[in-house]
Amino acid sequence: MKGSTAMMKYVCLFIAALLAGCASSGTKVERIDAVSEVDKNYSRVLVFAVTEKEHNRTAIETELVAELNKNEFKASRFGMSNSDIPWGDPTRLQKLVAEDARNGGYDGVLVVSLISKHRESRYVPEQVIYQPVVTSIGPLASTTYMQTTVVPADYEETTNYALKSTLFDTDSAKPVWQLYSSTVDPQSVDVAAKDFGKVIVKALGKTLPHAEKNK
Repeated sequence: MKGSTAMMKYVCLFIAALLAGCASSGTKVERIDAVSEVDKNYSRVLVFAVTEKEHNRTAIETELVAELNKNEFKASRFGMSNSDIPWGDPTRLQKLVAEDARNGGYDGVLVVSLISKHRESRYVPEQVIYQPVVTSIGPLASTTYMQTTVVPADYEETTNYALKSTLFDTDSAKPVWQLYSSTVDPQSVDVAAKDFGKVIVKALGKTLPHAEKNK
């Protein structure tokens, strides 16, 4: 949506407690940005994952919608099938998503996109592992010795996926909330999508700007 070229002035919200809560998760929150105040509650959300891989898009959107609907939001997926989406024409695609959001009466559109994917190589030095082994030497006695295993030096490779999740206002097409996250070596797309959905919705609940009650 065209709001990406006319970004609002953001107030950075570094939520230490939220980051700590996600530390043991497969998805790690890197940064959250949000406008200081808005005039909507953004309870109705249209979800769109920007990827030409149909399974990936389905997994991400499905999990996000499920989590949103379990947490006091009303959400739905962008209804157009992957084969009909004009991936080569971003301007037209943005108009189609915006039109779908307006027609459906959604307050905002939550767009998820992959920023980068890169592999990292880390040198792991040789390791010596000691494991106790107990041997019986009779009905009432035993002896213990240490078994030594040498693990040779090697290189460990990991793949890091960096994603950006942006909530756009339906009327203005401007972003009101944005989260940057990373996922390292996900077990599978489905497992990663489930974890991602929980983290994103938790973050929305804690940091999404809320409309002023007196307006």
